Amino acid sequence: MRIEVEGKIVDIPLKPIGFVLVAFVVVLSIVSMFYQIAPEQEGLVLRFGRHIKTAPPGLHFRLPFGIDQVIKVPTRIVDVEAFGYRDRVRGQQATGFREENSMLTGDLNIVLAGWDVQFSREQPRDFVFQVQDPINTLRDISQSVMREVMGDRASIIILTVGRSEIQQRVRELIQRQCDQFQMGIRINEVNLLFVDPPAAVIDAFNDLNKAEQDAVRFFEEASREYQERVPRARGEAERVVLEAEGFRLRRVNVARGEAARFTDMLQSYREVPDVTRQRLYLETLERQLPKLREVVIMDDDMPSLLPHLNMRPSEGGAR
Repeated sequence: MRIEVEGKIVDIPLKPIGFVLVAFVVVLSIVSMFYQIAPEQEGLVLRFGRHIKTAPPGLHFRLPFGIDQVIKVPTRIVDVEAFGYRDRVRGQQATGFREENSMLTGDLNIVLAGWDVQFSREQPRDFVFQVQDPINTLRDISQSVMREVMGDRASIIILTVGRSEIQQRVRELIQRQCDQFQMGIRINEVNLLFVDPPAAVIDAFNDLNKAEQDAVRFFEEASREYQERVPRARGEAERVVLEAEGFRLRRVNVARGEAARFTDMLQSYREVPDVTRQRLYLETLERQLPKLREVVIMDDDMPSLLPHLNMRPSEGGAR
């Protein structure tokens, strides 16, 4: 090879240049034969465009010159797709996304909702090959499912106590459709970050929300009062019933004892009537005399009444 340098013709041999080119190509091919898969990734190895294997994290070998291609998929990273907002502060309402966050409820009212979907690429092969644009498809599915779930519920339920149930239901439906399309996506969580009424009715909603809170508070107070009074009343009723049962048993036992005593007395009277009569007379006197204030003893042989006898004990204890 001849070139002109400063008016002189110089011959340059081709063999060193060819050797350098060959060496460069060899080094380049050797370098391209090795590739690295990060710990949070998996690699899809394609040979002439056909998937032949999935490479785990680490250093791997492949055929050079574009024969083998590697598509790296972050399978161990949880990504988030936001709907109805794009602000750095999650859950802050964004006015520029009304097409996403405007929802028609089951009672034909409008609410503004913002949510996000947290997902991971569980099956990298399905994620890459089954759907042309899996992320946009996931966004379309998420909006469709959220509008369906919101449309099946009343606005009061959505704005107050239904948030947790809505999140769970939306996650299940999104996962079901992703499985039907074989997208290789696992839905980890759906977060309903804010649900607000439109600005035109925000004052009325605040009044309604206050009324709902008052109703819940009154119900809790009534329940607490019920829990306090009902057990006390039941205990009091049980006590009265037990006392009545005890009184009944006591009266029955006393009556049975008295009946048995009279039966024994009748038997004694039939056997020894004089003795029994005298005993009954003395027992009756023994019971009745302490109740009398004065006793007058009369005797036909005595011309006058005997002095009154004080049958009550004196202050000193003498009778």
